[in-house]
Amino acid sequence: MTESQRKILVIDDDAEVRKFLAASTRHLGFDVATAGDRAGVEHKLDTFEPDIVLLDLQMPDVDGIQMLKVLRNHKCTADVILVSGVDQRTLETARDIGRILGLSMLGELQKPILISQLRKALEVPPDRDPTINAAAIEKAISKGQIRPAYQPQAVKDRSGNWSIGAVEVLARWHRSTDEVIMPGQFISLAERSGLLPSLTDSILTRTLAQLSDWDTQGIHLNASVNLAPSLLTDPTFPDRLTSKTRAASIDNARLTLELTESSMMQNAGLAMEILGRLRVKGFDIAIDDFGTGYSSLEVLYRMPFNELKIDRFLVSDIGNREAAATIVDAIVTLGHKLGLRICAEGIEHRETLDFLLETGCDKLQGYCLSRPLNEDAVPGLVRRFAKSGFSEHATKSLPLATSRQNAGAQRPLPILCLKGTGVTAS
Repeated sequence: MTESQRKILVIDDDAEVRKFLAASTRHLGFDVATAGDRAGVEHKLDTFEPDIVLLDLQMPDVDGIQMLKVLRNHKCTADVILVSGVDQRTLETARDIGRILGLSMLGELQKPILISQLRKALEVPPDRDPTINAAAIEKAISKGQIRPAYQPQAVKDRSGNWSIGAVEVLARWHRSTDEVIMPGQFISLAERSGLLPSLTDSILTRTLAQLSDWDTQGIHLNASVNLAPSLLTDPTFPDRLTSKTRAASIDNARLTLELTESSMMQNAGLAMEILGRLRVKGFDIAIDDFGTGYSSLEVLYRMPFNELKIDRFLVSDIGNREAAATIVDAIVTLGHKLGLRICAEGIEHRETLDFLLETGCDKLQGYCLSRPLNEDAVPGLVRRFAKSGFSEHATKSLPLATSRQNAGAQRPLPILCLKGTGVTAS
């Protein structure tokens, strides 16, 4: 096997189908292993470590949905292609289940399979970098190549005054001096590989040190950090995080820990316990991407959040769809009635900014304020905003929105961004 040769695992209970798929994929240049039952699959996952899995949904001892859970439990990072004679809708449902389980679902093939269809399904997507794998991510974490970038957040105090009072921490992989890899290319793989907790730990350590460094410059900021879902099943995490903040001399209240709704679904009871302990210790807890989950209200009711972060896709539609503006307005009202701080992200246009200011949001974030910055560029932005506030984002080419009705206008809006030094791509 050459170093660049990809490995494929064929899972099918029919020996003739396994033989056909094995011969076809070898002809396409793959190193191939096959399995016909659960025991065989588990053995191959431990010894073969495939890059791609061809999975038949209709297996005798365990069906394909159960097999997806087997792949998840073995922390399989391979791309999964579903193969079956079932109808397309059932295939798509199985694909969605795989994604919910955290697997990389590459596609579906219906039997009988044509070689041309198989070849197309196995093509490496043009935006997929084969050098980004679990081993490379683990090495990058250990070498400190994955470092924070900071997207400023405007924060309203109790007197109604605004300042750049916080940052959201975003991971950037500095693979070389000139190459920065964005999180969309490695975060999902890090999660499936079980590396996200160590990556989060590294980012937290660097963030706390940076907050301390800004303090010495007279720049006092809070920080929002996304939490790995697996940390909500780790009873030691609240104490370990407190040890980190104590070592950095940073008050716990200066950290907001952001979680998505789906991250709390694996073990809701334990997640509630850990979140409760984090709140008792003084950390802020935010539910991220609010407005997209089917059970968001129930989660909001049961979990000890004190911040709600409105989904960026809702925010981005405020200027184009009246329904989006109505929903955002309702979320702000609901959140405030529950005593929650409201953060809106993904703000790109002045009219969107005006609308959110009028609805009463407490934190604002997006390209209209600033793209993510490196640590050296943040103090300058904080000082500029202290002098000019939101006026720096005004435009003469378009009247500012003066009422919520303007949010539903069907017209293009300009992108108005603060330009500063040290900006990295978001």
